[in-house]
Amino acid sequence: MQYSSLFLAALSATGTLAAPMGTAIAAGNHSIQVLLQNQATESGAGISFTEGALPQQLSPSQFGPFETLLLTLGADVNPQTLRCKAIDDLGNPIVGLRGENVDITFGDGGNGAWTFRKPTIVSSVICDPTFVKTDKSENNVRVQLSGPGELATQTEFTGAASETKPPVGSNGPYDTIELDVGILVEDQGIRCKVLDNNGKEIIAVRGANTDTTFSDAGKGAWAFQKASEVSQIICDPAFVAAPL
Repeated sequence: MQYSSLFLAALSATGTLAAPMGTAIAAGNHSIQVLLQNQATESGAGISFTEGALPQQLSPSQFGPFETLLLTLGADVNPQTLRCKAIDDLGNPIVGLRGENVDITFGDGGNGAWTFRKPTIVSSVICDPTFVKTDKSENNVRVQLSGPGELATQTEFTGAASETKPPVGSNGPYDTIELDVGILVEDQGIRCKVLDNNGKEIIAVRGANTDTTFSDAGKGAWAFQKASEVSQIICDPAFVAAPL
């Protein structure tokens, strides 16, 4: 990988990484290096982790925003499956893309850098031998409808575009709806609505909120004003709260 003189100067200024990654690795087979980079601004920050001190959380000397994260492990680092996370300025793990992989934990594997969905402030990086690949199901939105007794059904959506599906299995009647938005879904605030057999939007209540569009927000299920059969579930990034 080629770096401009301005970018290399920025790396040197971090005080953590003073040379391109290949140079740092040559100095020791137990090196664990994380390189954060923003090509658009020719800025970067490097962090060196100590193998014997893992798990370890460190802050870059520059917070970004950064576009990519590159983890490089020395040949003798144990385990070679070591993964790291980047944490944004709100304390949330940052999602990265590499080929077909979408994850919040980043490995080396000789496969190059992970690209963030958008330039992002990085408050800290954590490397931990217990980190594993995130399950692919976390890239879905799961909509669970529940009714009297043990009646329940779960329907999955990608969360990436407007989608309309009938509930899996029975149409009900149901009296609650709960969204589970996977941590890898880009729009964490995505909302869904449900239609009855007449194509009418079903109203539901959660706490002080009464609405026809429903979010996750980690606050549990919404209760229908009355038990209803459900003909369609619609999830759409364009939906907004529409309190009644």
